[in-house]
Amino acid sequence: MLVDERFASMFAEVVDEGSVVYEIGCGLGSLTLPLSRVASYVFCSEIDPSLVKLLKECRGGMGKVDVVLTDAVFFTTSKSRHVVVSNTPFYLSSRIIAMLCRDASLVYAVLGIQREVGERMLAPPGTSIYGRLSILTQLCFSVEKLFTIPREAYKPRPQVETVVVKLIPRKELSPESIEAVESFTRSVFPYRRKKLSTGIVLGYGLKKEEVRRILSESGVDPDKRVDEISPDEALSLALKFSLTSRGLSTPRG
Repeated sequence: MLVDERFASMFAEVVDEGSVVYEIGCGLGSLTLPLSRVASYVFCSEIDPSLVKLLKECRGGMGKVDVVLTDAVFFTTSKSRHVVVSNTPFYLSSRIIAMLCRDASLVYAVLGIQREVGERMLAPPGTSIYGRLSILTQLCFSVEKLFTIPREAYKPRPQVETVVVKLIPRKELSPESIEAVESFTRSVFPYRRKKLSTGIVLGYGLKKEEVRRILSESGVDPDKRVDEISPDEALSLALKFSLTSRGLSTPRG
């Protein structure tokens, strides 16, 4: 839990005054209270029933705050424009990023994440930490690193530092495109060090000649490694091989 009020205030200072805020994981309200001072409304989800009960009893001094018992990764966000804030549980970071990619009404998100997760989100192609999270994050968002929270600001003290990032939606991907990217990277990244053509053959069970044809027609070198493809190449290929895997023809030329 974040116990240093200075860093909790820094979270809130990033949020534009008067915003509607969806906070993922209220905990004991260390972020909820400062957020309530700048937001016009704070909707907070929490999975722990005892914490929900406690926060509801104490929310009298927090202005327009609603606390709901729910699992954030299964919650459907409002269609009204909103900001998402979370000192994100480290083990949920990837699932929350995927959820935010599908949030069509998101203005921006401010997340506290494990430093290593932040590095993976920003990693360029061809590096050892570049992978599925890198591709999805970079397709969906422009990522800005804001500040770092030391381990000493938490109780109990975590093993690693937290980095706070701002995610601004980069371009709207359809739910089908997001599903295709997730499926494509899930299929080929187990073979990240192999040639791209080989990874796709193994991941999709397609014929090598067909795979190399599609790659060549897409302007992608079939001999580059899987972990060398750019996010935009991953999106283009994901859409093509989504059609191919469903038995639909891929246009030639």
